[in-house]
Amino acid sequence: MSDSIMEYRQLSERGSPMRAGKKTQGWIQLWNRPYMTFVAVFFCALYETGMLTRLILAPSSANQTLYQVMKSASWGLPLFVVIIFLALVTLCLRRLYPLATLLVVSGMLALTAAIYGSGCTYLIIPWLVSLYACAVEYKSMASLTAGLGSSAILGLFSIVLSANWHHDVHFTDLLYPTGLTFALCLTVAFLSRSVRQSRMSEQALEEERSHALTLAHERDQAMHQSRVAAQLHDSVGHDLTAIIALSEGLDHASGKPEIDEAISVINDLARQGLDDTRTAVKALQSETDPKNDPQPATGERHGWDDIKPILDHARHVGISTALTETGRRPQDSEQADLAFTITREAITNALRHGQEVNRIVVSWDHNSRGGIDITVRDDGRILNNEADNIGSNGTGLARLRAEVQAHGGSFHSGPGSDGWTLQAHIPSLAAMAANNIGMKENA
Repeated sequence: MSDSIMEYRQLSERGSPMRAGKKTQGWIQLWNRPYMTFVAVFFCALYETGMLTRLILAPSSANQTLYQVMKSASWGLPLFVVIIFLALVTLCLRRLYPLATLLVVSGMLALTAAIYGSGCTYLIIPWLVSLYACAVEYKSMASLTAGLGSSAILGLFSIVLSANWHHDVHFTDLLYPTGLTFALCLTVAFLSRSVRQSRMSEQALEEERSHALTLAHERDQAMHQSRVAAQLHDSVGHDLTAIIALSEGLDHASGKPEIDEAISVINDLARQGLDDTRTAVKALQSETDPKNDPQPATGERHGWDDIKPILDHARHVGISTALTETGRRPQDSEQADLAFTITREAITNALRHGQEVNRIVVSWDHNSRGGIDITVRDDGRILNNEADNIGSNGTGLARLRAEVQAHGGSFHSGPGSDGWTLQAHIPSLAAMAANNIGMKENA
């Protein structure tokens, strides 16, 4: 019990900084969103609107130098509004061009000081916003230092113009609050920059760690597949090879034609199983080695005529089999391989699960669009438990159903009134492959 409490405490202690880090990361992501660029501009616009309204409606409480210039010159108010508007528009670009935005707003601050004296304080807020954005966003520290120095010189020049050109404010009365605000803004900006870079580094480290875990998982999976391939090759391959050797040793040894024929069938099935095992091992090894192509080569696919030995095996067991084929076979190796696999699985299920099976009828109907309809019927009697095993839990039919549906076809199997029936429709896979290649080229 105490161990559980200690573990819970350790998880809680670890969770607090993680939650704090996620919260900080959330703020950083919120700051980086495009629409956040206009939030500060909106508040600056509200501030400037309030100051202009105060200047027009209550001039006695507004900046007197600014008011006198506007009163004496007809261009005073329109020019001041244009300067403020340009400063707000420039702020919208501070994420893309932080240093240029800072220098432009600083130049407007100095221009306002030259024309309106201490009225340049109306642009202090946009100036600080551009200053903060530049200190946080700009990547090169050398260029950032030069830009901040130039902005500080322009700010000092604005104070000098206000104090010595218009003589409407004392130099130190404007220098101290402006300098303090400048230093405070830079302090907050560099703290934000440090926290932001720290969180971005942690995020990059976490992504690298996740990528390493993914690679390790893929490596372990590849090693597991390699072990499975080796076991499949060693165990199943050895057993099939032994069956082949024993059946060849018994060839024509009994003196009875039916037994010799059955032994020959066993030998053929064992050889086919050995070939299939080697193909499966090659496929597993190809998946574990990225240099190899995991897709089977065209020559390894089964053709249309490869179904005949499967039908012959059923005939050797004593089951009457028939294959009817209508239409014209398309030059579609992938469709032929899938049709062979479906038909073989249906015949194998009839041999394995059917009771008193006397007849198996296979129908291949090729249509004019290059597709094929497959029907396999048998007259066997299937027990209830066998029907449940084939219909719901059987892996062979379920895998084939998924594969046919993945190729755009349909698949159905189940018991009927006189046995088991499997029906499948496979479209033209060659046409689908050609369409996919054309879409990729057009993209």
